[in-house]
Amino acid sequence: MRKLLRDDITYEIGVDIGGTKVLIAIADDDGNIVFKEKVKTSPDVRKIIQVIDDCIQRMNIQPHTINGIGIGVPGMVNSKDGIVIDAPSLKWGNLKLKEIFSEHYRVPIAIKNDVNLAILGERYFGGNKSNNIFYIAIGTGVGSAIIANGQIIEGTNYLAGEIGYFLGKEDVVPGRINHSLEFGTFERKTSGTALTLKGKRLGYSSPELFLQYRNNNPEVGPLIYEFTLQLSIAIANVVSLLNPELVVIGGGVAESLDCIIDQIRAYVAKFTPVTTRIELSKLGGEAGALGGIACFLDYQNLKLEA
Repeated sequence: MRKLLRDDITYEIGVDIGGTKVLIAIADDDGNIVFKEKVKTSPDVRKIIQVIDDCIQRMNIQPHTINGIGIGVPGMVNSKDGIVIDAPSLKWGNLKLKEIFSEHYRVPIAIKNDVNLAILGERYFGGNKSNNIFYIAIGTGVGSAIIANGQIIEGTNYLAGEIGYFLGKEDVVPGRINHSLEFGTFERKTSGTALTLKGKRLGYSSPELFLQYRNNNPEVGPLIYEFTLQLSIAIANVVSLLNPELVVIGGGVAESLDCIIDQIRAYVAKFTPVTTRIELSKLGGEAGALGGIACFLDYQNLKLEA
């Protein structure tokens, strides 16, 4: 995506570093996306910086016109100091990522957990200007992010939103235990990985399971019912706890959930008297990179601070 650039405007850059792909997006100071590029992920930070440099050069953007670069990482991130505490898919541990980027780019740098960036993207570019949002990302695993009273909630050790560790009675009785750096009990029921494993027994991929469900295949009905129920219970509990105005379901699996979203809404309304809106992500896999841009855009006097 390209357009003719002017010399009198400034730019924001968002970078979403995933386990397999890096998405780079550039916006002008009016929030118009002028460039997007997706490349293969490298654990070598210098190679990622080189890719960003290439994008900047191809768009003929001068360094002094860049307002800031927002970077999302799949793992535990100390956003205050810009340190990646642990990102297993990239084999990064205690990596001073902000320091590395700041040495190369003399502009403000924001480093955040990828799901926390995604909620910013949904809020700014998805048209969801609420100060109370719960975002759940269902992909390889399950993660979530919270905006409460206009602030991102990160927790004492930057671990708020680890919904993948949610427990049910059926987990506790047989003694299933959550361990750090492993899939949690809730992820084993509702993640894309879990759906793929369950679908494989029936000969279907995760997206195919929902396609078969749309086609009224009775073989997949019980599996999709269990997924819908488990996800709805978790959302209902979060709604009762946080009272969000809006719940956004994102991540790769969300692209297949249009066939059950009404059922999820009905279950949540049944399971909790606390009302909320539940929507599927409008941004899909671009939410994180757009959230990196949102870190440096004018929030039009809204309470949220990046």
